[in-house]
Amino acid sequence: MNRLTMPWDVMQFELRRSFTMGRIAMWFALVAFPVAIIATMRGIALASSANKFDPAEFIEPFGFTLYFLVPEVTCLLGLLLWATPAISTEIEGQTWVYLALRRSGRRMVLFGKYLTAVVWTLSASLVATAVCVWLIGTDVMLRMWCVMSVLAVLSCLAHAAIFLLIGVLFYRRTMVSAVLYTMIVEYGLSFVPALVNKFTINYRLRGLLANWMGWENVRSNAENIFGSESVSTHLMALAALTIIALGFALYRVEYAEYPTQQEG
Repeated sequence: MNRLTMPWDVMQFELRRSFTMGRIAMWFALVAFPVAIIATMRGIALASSANKFDPAEFIEPFGFTLYFLVPEVTCLLGLLLWATPAISTEIEGQTWVYLALRRSGRRMVLFGKYLTAVVWTLSASLVATAVCVWLIGTDVMLRMWCVMSVLAVLSCLAHAAIFLLIGVLFYRRTMVSAVLYTMIVEYGLSFVPALVNKFTINYRLRGLLANWMGWENVRSNAENIFGSESVSTHLMALAALTIIALGFALYRVEYAEYPTQQEG
């Protein structure tokens, strides 16, 4: 029973430890960034429409901007700070040897840190989404909020597993490796009109956005060439990517031999 509750204990401990001035400031920065961009866009649209702003005329560009700012930027930035250094922080803090000696300690602590990264990042993403949708003020506000919130949840679950795997494999250069993955794969290959982008998370999220909101213009070039896929296909692909990445990370951390700070 203790092993089953250990991930939740780790998550509670990490969340309590996150209540510092620096980490609270980062949380507010993640919330403020998309809100500031949407507020600026709304101000420009209001000025250009001679104070007769109609949200329905700008719903698609506003919506795609919100999607890019929250599931594709805010979520990834938060997870970069929390999920990627899950192992390196323990090694640098000289606490890894104590975790490694406990039965199932490695896997349980890693899974607890995964949950912490998801909860911490998702809370900022959901708050930012709610404020941004309220600023847009469209008649499909509830639908947009639901869709963006679900996409934020899926983004956090999937990207956290990928970043956790990167942190397990490249514990010496975790942030560099995660940034390179993000730029090359999620912001590079996901826009390439080829079959390879079907293995990226952002490709699946954009497909869900197009299906749920009915915005054909947000589909990638690959979907226009090879055809669009159903919601169930995108969800199953995201679930498979998340389970495989998280499972391999938990398996790898169990048998990996990480050097302590003294040995390094």
